Amino acid sequence: MKLSKKISILFLLIFFLIIWITYFLNKDFFQLETFFYNLDFIQNFISQNYLFSIFTFLILYSFLILCNFPFVSLLSMINGFLFGTWIGGTISLIGGTLGAFGIFIISKNFFSDFIKNKFLNKYSYIENYFNKNDLELMTLIRIVPAAPFFIQNLILAGLGANNKKFFFTTLFGLAPWSFIFGSIGQGLEEIFINKTELSLSLIVQPEYLIPLGFIAFLIVMIILFKKKFKK
Repeated sequence: MKLSKKISILFLLIFFLIIWITYFLNKDFFQLETFFYNLDFIQNFISQNYLFSIFTFLILYSFLILCNFPFVSLLSMINGFLFGTWIGGTISLIGGTLGAFGIFIISKNFFSDFIKNKFLNKYSYIENYFNKNDLELMTLIRIVPAAPFFIQNLILAGLGANNKKFFFTTLFGLAPWSFIFGSIGQGLEEIFINKTELSLSLIVQPEYLIPLGFIAFLIVMIILFKKKFKK
């Protein structure tokens, strides 16, 4: 490994370590109580600087995704609470896609060999299947997230996914989730007041699961018919 690459990896590890240490030393700041305590100030700032606020929240959301910040679903709901379902959902969608793409590019350029040697080589059939069905599989992974979001990006980097395909399947696959959490976020204050626990029960509703299930079903059908057509 070249010295410049080793230095870059060391810099990245130190950077992420600083971010996580900062988070753990200030965990109380990253609570809903803090958000609602400062809500008037935040809303006044947004009303006076609307476009700048959208851009700021988009960049911040993207950065937190890049750093694998916990409670991403809560951040998505805050976007919906502050900006409404569509604007807030769009912030989460674009920010999430950019953050995921950042993780992907970093992992692909610096850690792909490590990911492949340590994890993917044990499951060569996954790579073989991916090489034949990359587009469909990437989209399905995003819509039906069986693995944590950060892990998805690492796996796809290790598999050597195409950059453009990764970007657009992420954009497409995150869209339903972004607007679902944006919609839930409009009732975030009521959730906070009633001390409702943030869990999957908030999104396990027919109006949310039916469209997600339909999209996932279409992708599975495409994969199956594609295989049948090739025989």
